Amino acid sequence: MSKATKIIGFIGLTIAMFMGTLDSTIVNIALPKIMTHFNASLTDTSWVATIYTLALAVFMITGSKIADRYGRKKIMLLGLALFGGFSAACMLATSLPELIAFRFFQGLGGAIITPIVLPMGIEIFGKAHMSKVASVVGAVTALAAAGGPPIGGVIIEYASWRWVFGINVPLTIVAFLIIAMGVRESYDESLAGRIDLPGTVLLTLGLGGLTFGLLEGRQYGWQSGIILGTLIGGVLAIGLFIFIESKVKHPLLELALFREKTLTASSLVYFLTGFALVSPTLILNYFLQDVLNDTALHAALIIIPVSLTIMIAMPLGTKLFDQVGAVPVTLIGLLVMAASLLLLSFITTTTPKAVIITFLVINGVGFGFSSVSLVASVKHLPKNKSGIGSGIVNAARQIGTCLGIAILVTVLDNNVNTAKQHIHQDAIQIVDRQQLSPKVNKVAHQQLNSLFSTTGSAKLTTKNKQTNLRRALKQAAKSQVDLPQPQKGTDLHQIYQAQKKLALATDKLKAGNQQLALTLTKLENQNTAISKLSVASQKINLGNQQISQGQKKLLVGLKQLAQKEALTTALRKIKHTKNRQISQAFSHTYLVGAVIVLILSPIALLTDRKPLKS
Repeated sequence: MSKATKIIGFIGLTIAMFMGTLDSTIVNIALPKIMTHFNASLTDTSWVATIYTLALAVFMITGSKIADRYGRKKIMLLGLALFGGFSAACMLATSLPELIAFRFFQGLGGAIITPIVLPMGIEIFGKAHMSKVASVVGAVTALAAAGGPPIGGVIIEYASWRWVFGINVPLTIVAFLIIAMGVRESYDESLAGRIDLPGTVLLTLGLGGLTFGLLEGRQYGWQSGIILGTLIGGVLAIGLFIFIESKVKHPLLELALFREKTLTASSLVYFLTGFALVSPTLILNYFLQDVLNDTALHAALIIIPVSLTIMIAMPLGTKLFDQVGAVPVTLIGLLVMAASLLLLSFITTTTPKAVIITFLVINGVGFGFSSVSLVASVKHLPKNKSGIGSGIVNAARQIGTCLGIAILVTVLDNNVNTAKQHIHQDAIQIVDRQQLSPKVNKVAHQQLNSLFSTTGSAKLTTKNKQTNLRRALKQAAKSQVDLPQPQKGTDLHQIYQAQKKLALATDKLKAGNQQLALTLTKLENQNTAISKLSVASQKINLGNQQISQGQKKLLVGLKQLAQKEALTTALRKIKHTKNRQISQAFSHTYLVGAVIVLILSPIALLTDRKPLKS
């Protein structure tokens, strides 16, 4: 096989890897559009994303084993056919249940594709070039995982949500043709006998139960029977799987592989990269779109530096890996990721976007370095075991992402709900401290109660409810009943008091003029001059009445202006409180992620062997 043929064949494999991983994150940003199109609930629509991740996590190891046994090229082409065919089906889906079903089979194709790219690449270039092959595969994987939201954002901005799936179709055809013509078949020659069916069933049930429980625990409630049942059932199935695998002659998963500590430790590090990736691609995306009200495209462009940085950091980390080994590279990667999550915790609603992007670049460096664990995971395995090793480590990353969603999104929801309660309480106190009419005060209370009535969502409030609040307050403020006086110490209060004194003086003058007019009326028949004076006095009295009415309107206007300023001040203070509380909610979520990554980072110390002394 010529060098050009090898390179072209490997390009086909990387295209397959990119697509399989990309679809685990690209759909998230399209969920609102899909929900609107099918007029479905968010809970139902979220299954479009959940079912794909579930299929990836559950079937990767099984897919790797089947490929090792029956031929990686054959199974790869089967996986591409499934993935591409059901991508087209997803694009053309006419109902949400159809789309969810098609996504499951698309995920099954992705689970076949993703883990066998690495062993097929090693087969093309040889074990001597394993680190370079793994570096490229890892970089493409990391780029696809982090690049899902920004790529999806661009597609949603300029095309229909259906093209989030449709983009896979031409790429699949290209990858299929390249691999079919330019890649040789390969196997794990050490395997014999039939596939371990009991082990396959138990592993599927175990990983399925654990993954479902982690992904849906937040939705159903962590104490619900279905979640506790699936988690406990998953753990029991995994335990039974391990027991059976230690007894059968031809196990689905050779447990002896885990005696290679570098595989186990590297899989755990890769697990952590999947866990940590939730923060920049999901949690921060919530903040940008739901708190700062950025468009999907704008949020995508802010997040994309993570992907671009990974493209540089992963190859650089691999070069360092060749020089100094896996331990320092993966350890630095995890520490930098923990540091980047700590930096993200300082983001507020006023943080410049350039600073946020800088933090994301740091995160990309850490992610790229820690992704070298993919290279380390198969470094000390026999060449024919690189397939199952790749399946294990890739499944670990998917489960890590599931756990990240389970923990970090749950923490965020709890933090946001707590923030809502504090904002609600503070908002009521802020309103009560303002001098408002009883009607405006009552409407403000009603609207605030409605505004903060929803729970269980990363959204603080909806735009519609905020608009309704302002509209209702504006309407209530038009009433002139029981208007309070301007607050003491303000300029409006001084003007109001001066105008009030002037109005009193005008009233006294009007009363005196009325008395004079009455007296002149009695005398006007006796004297023509007095009669003329009486007419003039009546005109003056009419003018005084008009002045008095104008002064009363001015006093009302001053009260309304003061109330408007009070409302503006209250809304400004409420907004400041909201921004502070919601920023803290996200900050605490990032801190949880940072602490978990930091505490588990010593695992990286086991990702390589110490060189034997000669």
